[in-house]
This record gives sequence, structure tokens and C-alpha cells, in this order.
Amino acid sequence: MRRIWKIGLVVVFGLGLAGCAWLFAPPQAVLTASVTSPLTVQFDLSGSTGDIVSYTLTFGDGSAAAEGSDITVAVVHTYEDPGDYIATLTVQDARGRTSSASVGITVSAAPTTTVSLGAVPASGPAPLDVEFWATISAAPGRRIKHVALDYETDGTPDFESDVDFATYDWWIPDDSSPYTYNDPGTYTATLTVTDDATPAQDFTATATITVTSPPPVITAFTATPQTPSAGANVTFAFEAEAGDAARKLVKWELRSGDGYVVTVVLPTPASTLNVTQVYAGGYAQTGSYTATVKVWDDLTPTANTDEVTLDVDVVAP
Repeated sequence: MRRIWKIGLVVVFGLGLAGCAWLFAPPQAVLTASVTSPLTVQFDLSGSTGDIVSYTLTFGDGSAAAEGSDITVAVVHTYEDPGDYIATLTVQDARGRTSSASVGITVSAAPTTTVSLGAVPASGPAPLDVEFWATISAAPGRRIKHVALDYETDGTPDFESDVDFATYDWWIPDDSSPYTYNDPGTYTATLTVTDDATPAQDFTATATITVTSPPPVITAFTATPQTPSAGANVTFAFEAEAGDAARKLVKWELRSGDGYVVTVVLPTPASTLNVTQVYAGGYAQTGSYTATVKVWDDLTPTANTDEVTLDVDVVAP
């Protein structure tokens, strides 16, 4: 009887251990995630097993972790920015043992209204006439109700109109009327479109316009005589002026058309030029030649220039 009792004790004790295995098994973390709306994720912790007394859930985006003890309650978190994140659940049991599980979260940017603005041309000398091209695509389910274009971003729209469209890819204004930038400088034009959301949302696009000083102007260019005999002196004369008061002339060049070239860098920049240059001995051969005069101003990094040509017919002596 004593032997049988010992065996029975072992069997009963063994069955007791098997039935209470959950008291000694380490916890097991299980984490799943589902997107319930754009950028908002619901985390399910309930698949975790063991005698769990606490959990910590980090979201991978630098925000504060969620902590608690009831794994049956889902945790909801909103990701503010698109990107790839790793959320990690760590559970702990009463004996201090832990287990972790992670899940990857990819948050895509929600569809939104897109706007772009182009300037044609985007740069040039003053006065510069610029036309604007707009490409607009409303977010799914939305329509654009108002557009406003501020040519110099001074806070006051120069053109605005109530509209009703989902997409637009055309000149704005739609008659392609240009805006004239009269003074040198860098300008920013801003297009603002308003959709039909409640409340309405504004979306903007900008274009940069660079207006340089107007180029210099050669106001006169002559050759005396303009029909010289071969071997005779020819006197070239020209007058030029800078494009505006902010610029100076710094260089000029004369080409006779037969290889004679004179290039002069002015020791003192000037607002105007009145130059006479004698081509001593003139053209050696009869024929028709194209003489050219060119002037440069002091605009940097690329100077403005002007160039004028003159036909010279050389005859036999």
C-alpha cells in the first residue's frame, strides 16, 4: 500500500504541474496592426500570452510610448508624417520576464490637392513681360472653387476668380495676358487655390522671376565713307548708352569684317559712349564687308550687351 501511495502521489503531483504550466511559462508578446483611417493605426495586443502584468508599446516615430496592463484593449495611434516605422510591444510577467514583438508600419501620404506655377519667361531684362502657366489637380472628391494670383507676393492678388473644376492645365489668367515687371530685381509670384472642403483649404505654388537691368543700346553706327576705295582710310563712329542709371558701359569692340579688330576695356566705366575709330589703310580688297560694333555693361555675373552691324562696299581705286 505504501508503494502504491507513492506512485499515486507522483502521478497526482505530475498532473498538477501540467495543469499549472501557465504559472511558469514565460510571457509571449504578439502584436498586430491595422490601418483604420489615413495615418491612424489600431494595435491589437490581445494575442500575447502568459501572466502579463504590464506592457510598453513604442511607435517608432519618437512619440511617447503607450503603457498599461490590460492587453485586451486595443491601442490607437496617429502617425503625423508619412514614412516607414517599427512599432514594438514589450510585455512583462509577475516574475519580471519580458518578451517583445515588432510590426512594421508604412504610412503613405494622403492624396491632396497639387498646384504648380510656371513663369514664361522666368528671367530677362526689364521691362519683362511674363505669362504664367498653372497646373492644378484637386484631391479625390474635391473641386477647386477659387484661384488668386499675386504677381509680386505683396499680399494683394492681382488676379482672382471664382471657378469650379477638378483639374486645370492652362495659362492663368486663361487669356494668357502677361504681367510686366518694369524694374530689375527678383520677384516671387504666388498662386493660391481654394477647394470646397469644410472648412475650405488653401493650397499655394510659387514661381521666381529674375529681372535684370535693360541692356545697353547702340544708338548710332556709321562708316565714312561707307563706299570707300580699296586702301583708303575709313572712319568708324558709334554712340551708345547704358540701359538704365544703375548700369555703366565697361567695354566695346569694333570689327571691320576683314580681320581688323579693336577691343577696348574702359579705364573708367561710363553711362554713354561717343567713339571715333580710324581704320588706317582701310580695306585692302574690293568687295562687300559687314562691320560690327558691340558694347558691354557692368552687370554680373553675365553682362548685358548690344551689337549693331553695318555693310561696307569697297570699290576699286
